[in-house]
Amino acid sequence: MKTSSSIPDPDSGRVVVTCPACGASDAAAIGEEAPAFETTIGDRTIWHPAFSVSCCATCWLYFKSHTLPPDELTDYYQRLGAAPFEVEGDFPTDRALHRFLNRLPAGSRILDFGCSTGRVLKDLTTRFECFGVEVNAQAASVACTRGILLITEAQVRSGELGDFDVIMLADVVEHLLQPTELLAALVRRLKHGGRLTIVTGNADAIRTRDRIAEFWYFQLPGHLQMMSGCHVEWLAETLGMQVEELHRCSHYDTPFIQRAKQFVQSLAYHQFRRAPRGLISNVLRFIPVLCRARNWPKAPALTYTADHLVVVMRKP
Repeated sequence: MKTSSSIPDPDSGRVVVTCPACGASDAAAIGEEAPAFETTIGDRTIWHPAFSVSCCATCWLYFKSHTLPPDELTDYYQRLGAAPFEVEGDFPTDRALHRFLNRLPAGSRILDFGCSTGRVLKDLTTRFECFGVEVNAQAASVACTRGILLITEAQVRSGELGDFDVIMLADVVEHLLQPTELLAALVRRLKHGGRLTIVTGNADAIRTRDRIAEFWYFQLPGHLQMMSGCHVEWLAETLGMQVEELHRCSHYDTPFIQRAKQFVQSLAYHQFRRAPRGLISNVLRFIPVLCRARNWPKAPALTYTADHLVVVMRKP
């Protein structure tokens, strides 16, 4: 039997007052608030509180005003199965990582922090020394079978396993309560000339700023924040790193027909909200399927934009 709360508590959740990256309190909310929503994970239904998205005026990080409490976030990650992290072939972001990794010399020591099932490194374990940190037991067990040596965050921080040529965080930074603190600790475990590689959401790609909180990336319970190009520059300077590469791409391969469908659905949804009595909205009311957009509770997902950043930073 699934357990859940029948009604979301508007006062539940963690309130984020200061920027998770720099601690500043000068962020300004952007657009409208997104309503509370539920998500089912394993045998549990979790309510995510209503939230808005703010942009920090100091470091240009975009972050949620309300998130799940830390204990519920931990429970959420532990309940996630390995299946969502596996795809036929590679994600576009994986391909960008592989182009970088394939240029490294054989024998390089690579740490995939938050390695999940080891999807990114699974075909590179005979060429490199591959290490991984992963909190989800099911995903970690799969990574082990793929030749990745699982270690703990404590071992990394202590330096007992030595330094690394590359430390990767693919789809991890958006989950961190204090991202800059962890990234600074990881940079200390890089060799001189080593690279820190980050794959995460790109807030600059969101065109509907008035409803930014409804963008699909922020609608995932574990996603607390998104970077911007300006934040990457701030982060590199703060960490004492040099940005070598910055790629913008979609996380998913979305077929043309699906792209067209998403575009039209999104156009209809936002038109009904911005100008419900306008000419275009009146026309949409007579188009089957699209007329339903006026009653949709949130914006449809757009999965084909350049909504991800792939960043490579070098330690001098």
